[in-house]
Amino acid sequence: MTEQNVPILEVVNLVKTYPAEDGGFFSGLLGGVGQRIPALNGVSFTLNEGEILGLIGESGSGKSALARIISGQEKPDKGKVIFRGKQLSSMSEGELKTLRPHLRYLSEDAFTGLTNDPKNRVDRLLYDLIEKYPPSGGGSAREAASRMLHRVGLNDDYLTRFPNQLSGGERQRLAIARALMLRPRLIVADEPVSNLDLNTRTSMLNLMKQLGREYKIAFIFISHDPSMVRFFAGTGRIALIFAGRIMEEFPARELFSRATHPYTKTLLEVNAAPSPLPGAALDPEMAFSEMERVDANELHLDSLESELSADGNIAASAQLSAANHQGCPFYRWCPERFERCPVETPQLLTVTRRLEEGNYIELAPEEIEPEHRAACLRYIDQ
Repeated sequence: MTEQNVPILEVVNLVKTYPAEDGGFFSGLLGGVGQRIPALNGVSFTLNEGEILGLIGESGSGKSALARIISGQEKPDKGKVIFRGKQLSSMSEGELKTLRPHLRYLSEDAFTGLTNDPKNRVDRLLYDLIEKYPPSGGGSAREAASRMLHRVGLNDDYLTRFPNQLSGGERQRLAIARALMLRPRLIVADEPVSNLDLNTRTSMLNLMKQLGREYKIAFIFISHDPSMVRFFAGTGRIALIFAGRIMEEFPARELFSRATHPYTKTLLEVNAAPSPLPGAALDPEMAFSEMERVDANELHLDSLESELSADGNIAASAQLSAANHQGCPFYRWCPERFERCPVETPQLLTVTRRLEEGNYIELAPEEIEPEHRAACLRYIDQ
């Protein structure tokens, strides 16, 4: 087995829920005290050494919960995360600390809210990390920090600044520098360049890819933007997550050419599907009314977006309804639904059929690609 085929990460049937506040809106919506808001519902995948997995998910789809669990910040309700042969959810905090240099979490708000305490100055944020986990290559902490700052487009003047003196884009560059500093084996990047302008975003993505190749870093790259994920994933894989489930997975190069699941096709065509919980802040009366209409099958995809976007609300209650019903979570909005969809939950299996002029045609054996999987009863053998 070559290094490129050695699993660095195994995610096995992750389930994660969050408690609805007793007496709060979601507690009432879900049926009372002790109810929980679903975030992940059986997510599984494997990542090899040096591989890139792009994960596309809308706000609240469960992608950030997945990122936090993989990076060891939270534990799942059920399932396993195995990193380099060790199960994270059963490790102590001390054991997790030994993995920190090898498994890094990169998010868009890494330095939000830090004060002007001396320990939060940029030089200390970098030096302390280097002194705690000395990188290979030798040299002083200042030299290592200076080299990495320059690689992300920041000069030595930034060493004496505080994060609240940096723009959003500069903070993201600093976050990227810290994530790459120790040459980890895996970086979980959750919307890592969302605050950068287009040119800077492209240069930072290219830098991350370049250093990833140099240091043989595997990436889980998470974003709501399909084009950005496709750009970064390159020759890797892409998975689409909806309502806490992976709906489709295939080689990244095929995102725009072989999309099969109706959700994937909808997302690529209009990018307007409703987002699952836990999502943005909701107006409780509107959300409750919406959920009733969803359950009555009276509220459709286009009306959800047009009614809620003006007030800044995400159609989270629609997906709360979907997550608490059997069957495919997307069937209420699916143009290809049929009688099995509301009652059978599809597994993520190899695609064996294609849609051609309104008919579902069996693929010839040579047309079947094992890496192309979908959770849709129309396209799999289940």
